[in-house]
Order: sequence, then structure tokens, then C-alpha cells
Amino acid sequence: MSQQDCATEPATLADYIYPAIQKQYVRILTLEADVLKDDDREAVHQMRVSLRRLRSQVQAFGAILDIPKVMGAPQIGKIARVLGKVRDLDVLHQTCKQHLKSLPESEQIQLEKVDSTIAKRRRKEITKVKLMLNECDYQYFKLGINNWLNSPQYLPTGRVAIESILPELLLSVVSNLLLNPGWWIDPDLESGGDSELAIAQVLLVHGDTFHYLRKQIKATRYLMELFPDRYPARYNDFLQDFKQIHQLFGDVQDNRVFDKFIRKSLGKRAPTKLPTIYDRIARSNYLNWDNWQPIQQKYRDSNTKQELLSLLIRDIIHNLHG
Repeated sequence: MSQQDCATEPATLADYIYPAIQKQYVRILTLEADVLKDDDREAVHQMRVSLRRLRSQVQAFGAILDIPKVMGAPQIGKIARVLGKVRDLDVLHQTCKQHLKSLPESEQIQLEKVDSTIAKRRRKEITKVKLMLNECDYQYFKLGINNWLNSPQYLPTGRVAIESILPELLLSVVSNLLLNPGWWIDPDLESGGDSELAIAQVLLVHGDTFHYLRKQIKATRYLMELFPDRYPARYNDFLQDFKQIHQLFGDVQDNRVFDKFIRKSLGKRAPTKLPTIYDRIARSNYLNWDNWQPIQQKYRDSNTKQELLSLLIRDIIHNLHG
């Protein structure tokens, strides 16, 4: 095949997924040494993010990838969860630091107890991470990706022109996202829907639903971020919305984890021992909900949803080449 023929070949999904997997693999390898040294706690976070992005890619492109089991989504998720326990504790420690100096002395003493428990738990969890990174399963995982990158295998759909298959791929993911019941959950307006108490109640009852919505948003965002060159500028507006939702419910989830850890450390009377902390958690959730409401209303609107779905299937840019 001539160089000119290669230049005019239409781009395929394989042209996008290969560099995406390669990028995350290189980042994981680069961060591994810093995680083992544990001098920079940000390394755990960044390695976990790369693993999550990689898992999202493997899941989303399951219809085109022919990959070994050792680099499949379950194996990636297993590794990410071990790192996730350390990351959650690092976030908790940072949250404690942010609150400590501005608390009454009696509450500082209680929060220091919580922070001490966090430090003890982290020492155990980072030991597990270091052991995992030296275990055979993790080494096989890296070897599997390396072998695949050296000789990538795709199902037939991987070599189809991207405009013939990308709309259906994105539509399936976005459609499932728009079906999440979280878009339709509201506080009980009759009992004071504008109050922090009402927001706290709806998040308590439906916390798992909103956590799953965030996970769907995250996977959708990671997938859409691979294809901004295939759609007009309006595509990025939707992507920015998903980034904002990811952040809002990330803050809510952090508050849930913080609350759970405090109660586990201090017992059932934790809210009376740390009233200022619990007031701040309630306020934070209220403000996040306040920012969520206009986005929630936007994506309830049929016109918004139709515009997004129509853009994905009709406005794909065809005249790009691999």
C-alpha cells in the first residue's frame, strides 16, 4: 500500500483506543515507583485515576477489543480498589487538617482521635498496596498490557471507519446514563425542600443512587474525552456539564465517607461530639445540591436530551483521516 493510500484511510476506533490504553499504561508504570516510595501521596491518586480510566476504556470498547483476561476490567478494578482504600484515607486526613484549626478545642480533641485512627489505618493499607505491586497478579497484568500493545488484537468492529460505529458506541453509554433515576430524585418539598435537613435526608435515602450516577458520569466523561475532534464545539459543552456533576457528587461522596469514618471511630454519638463538623458537612451537601439542581433540571428537559443524542449520531465529523 502506498504512503498516499495510508494517508487517506479513514480513522477507526482502533486508532483512538490504542493510544488511549498506551497513555494510561505508561502513566501507571511511571507512577509505580513513587507509590512504592510513598513520598508523594498524590502518586497513589494519579495511579488510581489512570487505572480507572483504563478500566472505563476496556469496558466501553469491549465490542472491539480482543484482550487477555489479565488486563480485563475485573482485574483492573481489583488493583484500583486496593489503591482506592489508601486514597480515601488520604482524603480523610486532608479533610481533618482543613477543619482542625478552626474548631473549638473540645472538637479538635475528638477530630485528632479520628485523624490518629486514619493514620493507623493508612499504614496498614499502604503496606497492602506495596505487597500487591510485587505480586504475580499485578506483574501478569502489566505483562498482558505490554504484550497487547506490542501486538494489538481487535474484533472486526475495531477496523470499521469510525463514523460508522462511534455514534452507536456513545449513544449506548449516554442513553444508559440518562436513564439513571438520580435525575428525577427531589427532596420532599412538603417538609421543607429548601432546608439543609431535607437535602441531608434525600442524600441519606438515595446516596447509593447518586453514587452510581457519579460512576456513570465518570465513565461517560472518560469515554467522551477521547473524541472531541469528532464533534462540533457543542460537544464540549455537554462534556463540561458531566465534569461538573462528577465534581459535585465527588464532594458529596467524600462527605459520606467522612461521616462513616467518624461514626466508626467515635461511635453513635459522633454528631454530638463534633457538631461543627456535622454542620459543615450538611452545609457542603446543601451547596452542592444547590449547584446540582439547574443541571438536573437541564437534563430532565426533553429538548436537552434530544439535542445531545442527535449531536452524537448526526453531527459526527467525517472528514478526518488516521
